[in-house]
This record gives sequence, C-alpha cells and structure tokens, in this order.
Amino acid sequence: MSEIKITSERAYKYRYFREESNRMLLAPFRALAKFTAVAGLFALIFEVRYFSEHSIEVYLARLGAILVAFILLLISNSRFGREHPVGLVHILLLTIIGSFGIIIYLIPDTVVFNSHIISLIIFTAALFLSWEVTNQIIVAIYYNVVFATSILMTDRAVYALPNMFESVLLVLFISAMAVAASSINYRLRRDAVFKTFEVAASEKRFRNIFENSAEGIYQSSLDGRFIIANPALVKMLGFKTLEEIKSIDIEKDVYKSSADRQTLLKLLSKQGKVKNYRLVLKRKDGTHIVVKGNIRLITDDDENPLYLEGSLQDITQQVQAEYERQKALDALKMEKIKADQAATKAIEESNFKTRFLANMSHEIRTPMNSILGYLDLIENNLYEDKEELTTFARSGRLSAHALLDTINNILDLSKIEAGKMELDEMEFSVKKEMDKAVSIISQTAKDKNIKVVEEYDENIPHTLFGDATRFRQILLNLLANAVKYTERGQIDILIEMDEHKDDIVTLKTTVRDTGPGISKDSLKMLFRPFSQVHSLRSNKQGTGLGLVICKEFSNLMGGDINVKSEIGTGTTFEFTVQLGTRPKVIEQKLDYNKIATGERENGFDGVPVEEIDEKKEFKKAMDNITTYVESNKKRILLVEDNPISQNVEVKLLKSVGYEVDAVSSGEEAVKATATGRYDVVLMDIEMPGMDGLTATQKIRQLESEAKKIPVIAVTAHSSMKDREKCLAAGLNDYIAKPISINFLKMTIDQWISNYR
Repeated sequence: MSEIKITSERAYKYRYFREESNRMLLAPFRALAKFTAVAGLFALIFEVRYFSEHSIEVYLARLGAILVAFILLLISNSRFGREHPVGLVHILLLTIIGSFGIIIYLIPDTVVFNSHIISLIIFTAALFLSWEVTNQIIVAIYYNVVFATSILMTDRAVYALPNMFESVLLVLFISAMAVAASSINYRLRRDAVFKTFEVAASEKRFRNIFENSAEGIYQSSLDGRFIIANPALVKMLGFKTLEEIKSIDIEKDVYKSSADRQTLLKLLSKQGKVKNYRLVLKRKDGTHIVVKGNIRLITDDDENPLYLEGSLQDITQQVQAEYERQKALDALKMEKIKADQAATKAIEESNFKTRFLANMSHEIRTPMNSILGYLDLIENNLYEDKEELTTFARSGRLSAHALLDTINNILDLSKIEAGKMELDEMEFSVKKEMDKAVSIISQTAKDKNIKVVEEYDENIPHTLFGDATRFRQILLNLLANAVKYTERGQIDILIEMDEHKDDIVTLKTTVRDTGPGISKDSLKMLFRPFSQVHSLRSNKQGTGLGLVICKEFSNLMGGDINVKSEIGTGTTFEFTVQLGTRPKVIEQKLDYNKIATGERENGFDGVPVEEIDEKKEFKKAMDNITTYVESNKKRILLVEDNPISQNVEVKLLKSVGYEVDAVSSGEEAVKATATGRYDVVLMDIEMPGMDGLTATQKIRQLESEAKKIPVIAVTAHSSMKDREKCLAAGLNDYIAKPISINFLKMTIDQWISNYR
C-alpha cells in the first residue's frame, strides 16, 4: 500500500514538473522566435546584398525562417500552442537549422561562419530551454544531419577550406556540450520545480490545517497584538473577521486577568515553551472560556525574542464535565459515607433496641411480678393483720402505677415516632403544675434527706394556655431522675419567663441536682431513643424513654431541652416551652375547664413515687363518708362490656355511695336510660354492636326528659380527637382510663348537681 502511495506521489510530481516545464518553455521559445524574426530581417537587409550569385535563394531562406518564426509566435498564444510548446520549439529550431543549411549548401564558403552561428544558437537554446534531454538530442541530430547533408551535397571542394576540420569538430563538440548543458539545466530545473512542488504542497497542507483546524492557531507580537490567527481562533474568541481580532489588545481584551499573561511570558522567557497550559480567556461578549495551550517563544539566531506562536484548544465543556464528574464522585463519596454512617447507626440502633427490649421486659415484668405476688398473698390470706393487708394493696397499687407509667411512655413514644402525638389546649396555672410535680416527688426526696428548693418568676402570667399535662410530665421526668440519682445535697427548681412576644410566652425551666453527674460520652446518647445512660450507679436505670419523651414534648411545645453535667458535681437540665396568653382555638361545645383528664401521676422515667400522707388519707375517707350521706344514693348507669372492668367499677362506685346498675351493650344502655331512673350514665366507647358514640346519639334523640341526662365517656382512648368526637356525639364529659375513683366521683357529683 505504501509503495503504491509513493509511486503515485512520484508520478504526480513528474506530471507536475512536465506541466511546469511546458509552461516555463513558452517564454524562452517566444524570445527565440522573436530573435529569429529580428535576425532574419537584419539578414534580409545586410546579408543578401553580399551574395549576388544566390541572392534570391538566400532571401527566400531567410524570409521563410522569418515567416515560420512569426507564425509559431502567433500559435504560441493559442490553446494549442500552450498545450504543445515542445513541438513549436522543434519546428522553430528545425527552421533555423534548415535556413542555415540551405545557405551552406548554396554558398559552401560560408560553412565555417554559419556553423559557428548555428552552434551558438543551439547551445544558447540548450541553456535557456527547460525541456528533457531527449528533445535536445533530437535537435543535435537535426543540426548534425543538416550540416552533414549540406556539406556532402555541395559539388565544391569544401574540404580544402581553411579551418574546415576544426569547424566539424566544433559542431560535434557544441552538439555534445548542448546535450550536456540541456541535461544539467533539465536536472537543475527539475530539482527546483520539485522543491517548489514540495514547498507548495507543504504550504497547502499547512494552509488546510491552519484554516480547517478545530484548534485556534496564532502568532502574536510581544506587545500583545495578533499577527495572524486562523478562523477557529477568531470564532473561539467570539469575533467575526481576522481584521477585527488584529485590532484588539490581547492582554486587555482576551485574558481574564492581565496577571495571567504576565505569568505566561515569564514562563516562556525561562522555558521557551509551555505545553497543555491552562488559561481562562475572555470572549468578545464578556463570557469566559477555559483553554489548553501549546505556546512557544520564537527567537532569532542571537536568542532575541521575536514573537509568540501557538495553538489553543477550548476545553470549557471538558472542564465542566470534569467538574460535574468530580461533583458526582464527591456526591457518591458523601452518599457512601452517609450509607456507612446509616449502616453503623442502624447497627447501633439495633443494638440499642435489643438492649431496650431486654430492659423493657425487666421494667414490665418486675412490677407485674409484684402485682401478681401481692394479689396471691391477699387471695390466700397470707397477711398478719389488716394493716399488712393495706400495705400489700398500697404496694400493689404503686407497682401498677409503675407498670402503667412504662406502658404510657411506650405509647407516647410510638405516637411521637408516628407523628400522631397531639397537644391539648387548656387554661392552667404554671405555679400549680409546679407545686403538683414537687408534691409527687417530695416524700421520696424527704425519705432520702434531699432538700427541694423552688424558685418561681412572679412575672409569669397567672394563667396560660397550653398542654398542662405534657408540661407537668416533662417536669416530673426531670424531678424523678434528679431524686433517683441524688443521694445527698439538694435539688433546685427554677421556672422563669425567657421571652414574652405578642401572645406567646416562652418559659425556661431549670432542674439542677447534686448527683454524681454524667460523662461526656453518655451526654451524647442522652436523648436518643432506645438508649439508657448509666450513671455512676449503674444499677439505677429505667426504660430509656423518659428523657426522649421530654425532648419530643418540649419540641412539640415550641421549645427544646439541654443538659450540662460534670462528674462529681451534678447535672443541670434546662427546657423551654411556648405557652399562649389566650386560647388559640375557641370551640362552642368544648369547655376544657369541664373536661376531666385522667392524670398520670408518674409520667416520668425512673422509680415510681407517690406521696403517702396519713392525714390526707384520713381526710379523704371522712370526705367519702360525708359524700355518701349527702349523695342520697344517686343512681348510676354503668355501660361496660368487659366483665372484669365492670365488676371493679361497680364496686368502686358503690364504695363511694352510689347505686349502680350495669349493662354490657349500647342497645341496653339506650333502653335503660329511657326509663328515667338514672342520674348519670358512664359510657364506654368501644363496644361490640352499637358503640358508645352511637348509643349517646340515640339517647339524645329520646322524647322524654331522659335525653338530657349527663353522659360521661369512660374510655382507654385519650387523644384530643377522641375527646372532640365524644363531645360532638353529645357526651358531656370525658375521663380516660385508668380511673381514679376520687376524680371520677368529683366529676359525677359536679354533673349531677348541674343536672338536678
């Protein structure tokens, strides 16, 4: 394949040389033709008159040469003449040789002179005619044949002429020299033409590359002006013409920063050239492009700088792609880090949950074991006297409260994680809630000889609106933990107003203890679900839910919770909540002052505590007796489908002086109420068949006065939506299980007095 390519290139070069030789042959041919015509004219004027014997023949010979030369000169300007210059030269030379041959034949005495003249013409033609040696050999043959023929055909003794032998040798020598000169001239011209061809081909290739290159190619002066630039560079910089780009200042109009060009010039002065050098250039419209350049400094023989030349490649999209790729790689790395962190966190959470479930089993089984144990002791009469029986009952109730607290914490956390936790809006006194919380933990603190110090900001409004239960639950959790982990010293409680803006009051509550403190590593885990922070007394731990619930409740109420602790010094918790100075929503049917809420006395993480005051217990008993007499056996209709709960509630209600009838369905409740024999209906909500809401609606549709009877919901559901549903269905009040008999009695008496 390469041999074919080389052969083809040589043939093309030879063809080019021949075409170029033919083109160059026309000029000397025309000069020779003009010279022949002019010389012929001079011969007609000056030569013919010296040959009186053959003047007409000489005249015709010279005139014929003149005419042929003139005709050939005319033909050379035609297309045929331009395409066949070699033939014209042969005809012209043959005419000249023939003209001189005729004269030698006619006048042999002129053989020496004419042979010299024709030899000079042929040798001169060999020097100036760019044609192949073959043509010159043919001319030499013309010359020698005509010369020999002219001598041989004459009948005069030309051989005896002086210098005849030298003339013959001269003719032969000149012929050989003409051939040699033509050969040398041909080779020199061929080499020159070949070099010209190569230069032209190289220039053409360079021009093609220069014009069609996708890269910008340029030369620029040292003072910052373009000398030459290809179309790609003109387009790259946002210009339209080369003249336009030549008129700009490179440093000012092309470089983003003049410092970039100065840096490049310094590098070139040291290194002479740079490769793959990145630059940020400025287009005509002001936008920026990133280019990669190969640039060198051109110098003279004395190493003096002359100008710069180089090529620039627009790599803006490549740089952008590299940036996007790097960005994607960074994003993948971040995702991998996040995935690794998520996996680690998942493993940690799994371990936390495993430990949590193990501890939860302990927290549930321990009070359950106590409850069942005390019940077994009571059932089998394994007590010494009534006082010990009372102690068993009281301890069982404390264990039940502890179990209920654990269950409530689990339920609260599940609601929080599901996003279903709702806050109640009610009017309450922050000071009273603080006193309630302190009263619950006061006995335990007293037993441990721990002083509880209260401090309350009097600038706080007397009543505020918000979720009193959740506020008290946060405070109880923190107080219970403080009591549990503090063995000596005191517990400080401070509630102050942090901010009052418009209708919103931000309260900051601080609970500080003098317990053993919490390590820094443990502080990080403090508010994470399913984690338990072990203090220095590791045997004192709860479910791990209390502080999590505190944080969630604080966040739900527009605040947050923080902790500071030092080992050996104590721990300080601070939480904030936002409360309103007036209610956010006013419902016509909803009077929160009349809604009874089943209050959890131990809504915190830790050992359940309850104040046991013998005087208060005695006072409660006397109040119950008094109420029993005053109640005059008020009749209660209890609607409860669970037999065990029904029996317990009947006993409790009768113990405080009420007559009680119990039914197990909504249908029975409607029929019994219609008799008009009852003062209050205690209605369960979840029942098979007709539920409590439907039963209440049926009661409100009765035609008798019984339709006005107070109906109080007694249910295990305790959300705000459940309360609203009950009140919307026509129930008058709402009590959440488990039931506090004293609170239930207070609610019943209030509604009976209003009803009657």
